[in-house]
Amino acid sequence: MADVTICIPAWQAEPFIERTLNCARAQTHDKIRILVSIDHSVDSTEAICRSQAQLDPRIDVRVQKERLGWSENSNLLLDQVDTEFCFLYFHDDIIEPTYTERLRQQLLDHPDAQSAHCDIERFGNQQGLHPGVDVEGTTIERLIKLLVGPVAGAPLRSLFRSELIAKGLRFPLIGGDSFWRCQPFLMKLIVAGPTRRVPEILYRRWIRDGGITRTWNPTEQDALAEGQHESARLCLDLIRSLHLPRAEEEVVKFCQYVSVMTQTRKIEMRLESDRLIEPEVICESFGTVQLPRNTSSIDPKLLDLILRAYGTLLFIEAKHAWQHGRQQSALLGFATAFSLNPSLPGAPATLVSILDAAGQTQGAAAVRQRARVVRQRARVMKALKDRPAN
Repeated sequence: MADVTICIPAWQAEPFIERTLNCARAQTHDKIRILVSIDHSVDSTEAICRSQAQLDPRIDVRVQKERLGWSENSNLLLDQVDTEFCFLYFHDDIIEPTYTERLRQQLLDHPDAQSAHCDIERFGNQQGLHPGVDVEGTTIERLIKLLVGPVAGAPLRSLFRSELIAKGLRFPLIGGDSFWRCQPFLMKLIVAGPTRRVPEILYRRWIRDGGITRTWNPTEQDALAEGQHESARLCLDLIRSLHLPRAEEEVVKFCQYVSVMTQTRKIEMRLESDRLIEPEVICESFGTVQLPRNTSSIDPKLLDLILRAYGTLLFIEAKHAWQHGRQQSALLGFATAFSLNPSLPGAPATLVSILDAAGQTQGAAAVRQRARVVRQRARVMKALKDRPAN
């Protein structure tokens, strides 16, 4: 009997769905159920899937008469899972034959882990690597790593224990079908327990024009604000439900603020927005948020991760201010950002731009000297912060 369900939400997938199903059928762990839900399509997706199902009885095809969207279609698939493990397989990506075997074994070897993922390689319009990461430790430590760490999108393509579905693991139907529906899903996944990394490229993500995730980037600021508002509300409700000690809850809320606002600012920069969405528009409590003073219970490495992520957010906001002529505000933001995160990507080029605009064009040696001053200031600030209180 099958113990893993491969859930494939498909839509207008005629050019590639046969390859996708062949990848699923070729899994070395063959005790699988391949469950396909075809969102209302007008091409030959259904005919191809049914043809494949005649060749392989493990394929179960469902067809939706009305357009649901990716999130709702994925939820429908999750509702049909009756095996011990499952995963969502994006309809145009590629999985290696050992994908299911390796991730399933990782969960069998680590009973405390609730999900497992691998490294992801991008191909098509973009090439690159999304390395996975072990997200372990206490609940608060796992949340911090998810919110401000280098986790990226790997956990969304996890194999996970199906018992989590009965505990409410779903994509919330908020705003339009976009990335903000994924954040509450991922937070629930990480709250449920550790996630383990298989350090191999077993999943290849196709970056292409017309891809599902390409449509997740909003084209209007109002839609962005609405979606992030609903997502932040659900995530903060989840944080409150954990009943963490007050100091730890404040740290996690701050990390949620940094995560949401960084994501928002990056999209606003792509939209070339003249104005930025005020934090309180997304969440009322974001309007007064500040780095918690009591961080004694947080591991120093995690605290450094938080400070660096906060520095990245301030850098993006300062860059926007600079581009729109608010030089004084920008300079203050840059100084703070570099102090929190001296290794910010693009920091030297930004320093050069600032000096050029101020009529102080400098050579490489002078720029390096300025960078050394910034790093020295960061070390001093950290030393002051770590100094025991009298």
